[in-house]
Amino acid sequence: MYNKTRAVTLIEVIIGIVLSALIIIGVLNIFSSGLKGSTKGLAHQANMETASILMAQIEYDLLRATSIKSPDKNTSDDSASWKLYYAASGKGYPVTVTYSKGSDGIIRNVVDEKENKTISNNVFAKGHNTKINFLHLKYKVGNDKKIQKQGMWVELTVSSKEKKTGDIETFTLNRLIMIRNQY
Repeated sequence: MYNKTRAVTLIEVIIGIVLSALIIIGVLNIFSSGLKGSTKGLAHQANMETASILMAQIEYDLLRATSIKSPDKNTSDDSASWKLYYAASGKGYPVTVTYSKGSDGIIRNVVDEKENKTISNNVFAKGHNTKINFLHLKYKVGNDKKIQKQGMWVELTVSSKEKKTGDIETFTLNRLIMIRNQY
């Protein structure tokens, strides 16, 4: 009786290596696409948070505004300014708040009207590519059309470029904000 021992041939080893390599490549492709989607989602979330913070500050300022200085009625611009009363240490004084597009983001400047002195100067959305547009809306309401209302249509776009892939992720936020305290 012959005792046959079966050994693994070189061809079987090569076939096993090729099949293992194909399985590993497939798993890595799935992992890579999942990672790419996660990175894109994180970029979108960062842009959304940046736009939301800036829009909340604009809305807070506009809700306290007494009048809009620029842009003119029914015109749009990438900068806007309005008057409001700034409360510090319990007393309020008139200031002008200006938002404008800068090279590093959106600039918010607050100037004391009496002393013509800058109170604060902030830059929002640093490191992001931003676009902002203000449309000043003014209209008359009521039966006699004597009551005038003002508001601002604000369109804000924040985008960022993903460093590894070069993909650009963009988020746009639009809001109509009406002035409550106009005189």
